Amino acid sequence: MKKIHIDKNGREFIKETYFVGGKMKFRRVYVIDGIPADEFYEKNATDLDFYLNGDYELINSAKDFNNHFKEQDNKEPDSVDNEGLENLPF
Repeated sequence: MKKIHIDKNGREFIKETYFVGGKMKFRRVYVIDGIPADEFYEKNATDLDFYLNGDYELINSAKDFNNHFKEQDNKEPDSVDNEGLENLPF
């Protein structure tokens, strides 16, 4: 477990190191409940949140696609008036 630091605004972060041109740099990875903010967002956001923020690749389209067809199968077909159909020219 990496050490969680606190910045001057009270936000928690983990220091992540990386190298640029042979020199070591530090990056702040902000955390929410001990989980990096990006992971927390992916786990807890709804499809609407992903859509509004432009993260279309994270939307679970297979779930929505299957639910859409299940809803259509459960609906009863509307009654159609056959009286006017005999008078159509085609």
